Amino acid sequence: MYLTAAMLPFSLAAANIAKVLMLLFVLYALARPALRREALQGLQRLRTPFWIGAMLVLLALSLAYTPAPLPEALRDLNKYSKLLLIPMPLMLLRSRREAVIALGSYVAVECFVLLSSYLLSAGLHLPWVVKPLEVRLYVATVFSSYLDQSIMTVGLASLAWYLRAEFPGRHGPKLALGLVLLAVVNVLLLLPGRSAQVALVVALTMALGWAVPGRRRSLALLAPLLLVAGVMAGSAHFRDRTSAVITESLAYADGDPVPTSSGTRLNLWHRALQAIAEKPLIGHGIGSWRYVYARLERNGNAPMYATAHNPHQEYLLWGVHLGLGGIVLLLAFGYALVRDAAPLRTEIRRAIYSLVTILAVVSLFNSTLYDALIGDYFCLLLGVLLALGRMTPAAEPAA
Repeated sequence: MYLTAAMLPFSLAAANIAKVLMLLFVLYALARPALRREALQGLQRLRTPFWIGAMLVLLALSLAYTPAPLPEALRDLNKYSKLLLIPMPLMLLRSRREAVIALGSYVAVECFVLLSSYLLSAGLHLPWVVKPLEVRLYVATVFSSYLDQSIMTVGLASLAWYLRAEFPGRHGPKLALGLVLLAVVNVLLLLPGRSAQVALVVALTMALGWAVPGRRRSLALLAPLLLVAGVMAGSAHFRDRTSAVITESLAYADGDPVPTSSGTRLNLWHRALQAIAEKPLIGHGIGSWRYVYARLERNGNAPMYATAHNPHQEYLLWGVHLGLGGIVLLLAFGYALVRDAAPLRTEIRRAIYSLVTILAVVSLFNSTLYDALIGDYFCLLLGVLLALGRMTPAAEPAA
């Protein structure tokens, strides 16, 4: 568990190895109560495991009618097995202390990545950053893609804010607030992930809405928008990246055949909606996107995505897989996470709400659960936070 949490910001390959080890421990944890005919501990009164099971079962049933070859469809089904990372911590973590250590393992490595990002931006050569710039694409990217790193950094800011009382030492909460500031600046100025920047604004709005009481709350909610306006005025790169979304979207609407980032994404979403309209009840099955898209696109303006396996939008991907019911299923999964967090201690509940909201926002622009690493990140951290919350009595001071 600790190894998996630590490897998420560092290495996909190492995280996969750690997940295999986690699975072995989970199988052992399942075998013991089964042999003793005891009830399985850790998952009682939770809604999320039920919906995860329903999602995986229905995806498996869609193997019967998907146009994708069986090996390819099974590979896509395996991608969604990462959803099991949510109940796994609930079965493996035995105490509040262990849950805090698991979160600390992730935060420590993520802080190392954040510091490395700043050092790279300052022009320093770091021996542990082995990927060349042409692979990393942006100077501030360290190990994973800039998109994964920026989203994880938003999550780091959220966790540091809500769980600042968990940071060790007399000055731990102050250090946590400093970490929030560093993460916010990193996402807005050094990393180009626009979906992460949108998620950051939403997360900041939620945090300020809870932090500022009474009549001042409405003014506080304007602070994230003022922050973005200030960054746009002071950073030409941020301003150009933001303006490009509007320019590229308008060009796509006018029929401009030149592929752009936003135009291509809009085209993928358009094809996904067409695919859902064809089979709104059952969808096309797991692994079907590439084949449905190739048929619908033909000679369209995004042929370079003919071999892509997702439309860069999680909700639409579930619609292609399972029809409108798939989208409802994904929304029910998110709602179950919120309901399971509702009885937990305030700061942990809000941390989960924030992470679920970040997941929901970035899924509007990316196939977040489908994608490697970033989907693992959300699932594991949500599981660890649920475990921490269930092991923290409401009357116990967070320390």
